[in-house]
Amino acid sequence: MKLLLVPVAMVLALLTGAGSGPLKDSLPSLFTARDELARARGEIADLRYGRGAAAPEWVGKYADALCKADVGFVTEHTDASLGVTADDVAAQFARMHDNGLDCSGVRYLGSVGDRQFVYALRQGNRENWYVFTLSEGGQTVAKVE
Repeated sequence: MKLLLVPVAMVLALLTGAGSGPLKDSLPSLFTARDELARARGEIADLRYGRGAAAPEWVGKYADALCKADVGFVTEHTDASLGVTADDVAAQFARMHDNGLDCSGVRYLGSVGDRQFVYALRQGNRENWYVFTLSEGGQTVAKVE
């Protein structure tokens, strides 16, 4: 009987937080994983229907220009500090076409702060999300992720 009590006591000690160690530290994540997953799903659902600050009109046109492979508009509205030329943009569009990533649609998902805007581009048989980060002045795209 005493042999049975020792393992039970050890399990209770671990579950109630007595002592410390990797097992005790990882137990809370077992119980909160469902909450974290629900929160992540909620954030994705919010993005699907648009949230946060509205994107400037030209950013929507920039996303549309990416979809239509409009080299002129993309080059004109990409920050000069990036050193991107029209030839660079045209080459990127050619690579996307070669890889079957021709775009068939764009939708706005929302913002991350007031300088980052998330768009989904339907490319091939999947939807890819892009985050457009504006320059300090907010007049050009300084980064695309």
